[in-house]
Amino acid sequence: MNRRATTTSVLRNKPIRQKLVFIAMATTAIALLVAGFSIVVADSLLFRLYLDRDLSALAKIVADNSTGALAFGDTDAADQILGALRARPHLAAACLYRTDGTLFARYLRDASSLCPVAVPREEITRTGKQITFTEPVMLKGAPIGTLMFSYDFVVISERVRFYGAIVIGVLLGASLLAYLLASRLRSLIETPISRLLLATTAVSKTGDYTIRAQKLTGDELGVLVERFNEMLEGIQRREGDLRAALVARDVALLEVRQERERFRFLAESMPQKIFTANQRGEVDYFNHQWFEFTGLPFSEIKDWGWTQFIHPDDLQGNVDSWKRSIETGEPFIFEHRFRRADGRYRWHLSRAHAMRNANGEITMWIGSNTDIHEQKEKEEALRRANEDLEQFAYSASHDLQEPIRNVSIYSEIVARRYHSVLDADGQQFLQFIREGGRRLSTLVQDLLAYTRASMADLTETPVESSAVLHKSLANLSEAIRETDAKITCDPLPRVYMGEAHLEQLFQNLISNALKYRSAERPHVHITAASRGALWCFSVQDNGIGIDPRYKDRIFGVFKRLHHDRDYTGTGIGLAICQRVVERYGGRIWVESQPGRGAIFFFTVPRFASSNRPEAVESVAG
Repeated sequence: MNRRATTTSVLRNKPIRQKLVFIAMATTAIALLVAGFSIVVADSLLFRLYLDRDLSALAKIVADNSTGALAFGDTDAADQILGALRARPHLAAACLYRTDGTLFARYLRDASSLCPVAVPREEITRTGKQITFTEPVMLKGAPIGTLMFSYDFVVISERVRFYGAIVIGVLLGASLLAYLLASRLRSLIETPISRLLLATTAVSKTGDYTIRAQKLTGDELGVLVERFNEMLEGIQRREGDLRAALVARDVALLEVRQERERFRFLAESMPQKIFTANQRGEVDYFNHQWFEFTGLPFSEIKDWGWTQFIHPDDLQGNVDSWKRSIETGEPFIFEHRFRRADGRYRWHLSRAHAMRNANGEITMWIGSNTDIHEQKEKEEALRRANEDLEQFAYSASHDLQEPIRNVSIYSEIVARRYHSVLDADGQQFLQFIREGGRRLSTLVQDLLAYTRASMADLTETPVESSAVLHKSLANLSEAIRETDAKITCDPLPRVYMGEAHLEQLFQNLISNALKYRSAERPHVHITAASRGALWCFSVQDNGIGIDPRYKDRIFGVFKRLHHDRDYTGTGIGLAICQRVVERYGGRIWVESQPGRGAIFFFTVPRFASSNRPEAVESVAG
């Protein structure tokens, strides 16, 4: 086992040509050795069998010929018979014994030869280098003596040596012939392998995958060369693709670096505070505006360290909203107060949007913090001013009612008492005073209704809009009867708003539809549809319609498109509708074409504020 391992390890690093020669010679030698050994062994066995049969037959012949000599006691004749065995040079001794075991006659090849010990029965005995044959001498079926042969085995050894020499000679000759033949034929295997080795070495040293090995044969080596060339071609193709990918990657990395530098330059140049965060919401970049505002380095405000600057009243809502955006991927929008380095809090509007990869996965967040403190102060001042203005308008309109009522009353008294005294011009002037008083009274009443709509408290009790609609129709029953209008509606939902406000909406929109009717019989249809977190109501009529150019103007206070006597009013009804809808976070708009009627839409939240989603957007059809 160790010898075989040693041979294998020795041959492992030898050149292929030496391996091929060794294999050819070793195979030939082993085959010849096995064949020669088999021949020698077979010959020895066969020769031994032949020798046994031959000597046994010889012993019988000599025993038969010695019967007379032994029967008559003729020793000379017996010696003569045994002496004839000199023709067998390997016969060492032939001895003839009487039945009592005494020697009668013998033949000894030389002085060193001895007669074997007499054995009364027929047998063959092999001892050492000799074989002994015992053959009884019979006369009329009765033994009268015994013949014994001693034959040397040296003849077998000589035969083995002879054939062994032949085998060795043949082995040497065949080995020489195998060596010469292997030396000539090894090129059939060695040359393709050598060429393949040269090609692989060249590719390894130069890295040039365009090199190809030459195919010289059509056998397995030829197939190996083809597969090797195919492998080189595949590597060459993949190397080209890899180089192209590397170039593209380098270009992409360069573009990313450039974009990053542009982003940082832009972020550092902006007056807003800019930040970025990873997909887990941990902030990993602030621009210098942040450091100037907080007075702290990046290491103290990164990740979630920025929360230390949030006003305590805004902190929990801010963190919850930020975490919700991280979980859902929705944009982050929040107004809160940040503490400045001097300890003062300033209002900021913070926004952040998620950046996604090609698979839609969030890779980072980019956000900004805009200082809106002055805007907040202005809004608060404007809110107070609006409240004061609304209070003033309410007070003014309320206080103006008494003088206007006096004008109307006394103009009526003058008309009754001094009707016969006034001439035609006086009568006309008095009529102007009475009509102006009525119009001024109506205008003050509408202004008072508008201010009430702006100042009334918002309520979010559940209201059945169908019931409110029927109440509004009851208030308009006289106008509906006079115009012979047809009012229809679909099932309407429950809403969370003040009943009076919803009644104002229905009453103003339906009244508007009846006022601006066409020659056809008026038909008004009211519906409602779900739009996410909103209910979208629509009031559709078949009236004269509205030019789309004026679809926004009609919602202004005291804005009218018709000033003739056919369409009375101050133009404040739609303004009241807009004010009510906006106070509940909704929107109102109109879709119309002249002569084709109009559809007024308005939206209100589906839920009470405690259950309402934070972001509610109106849908404008």
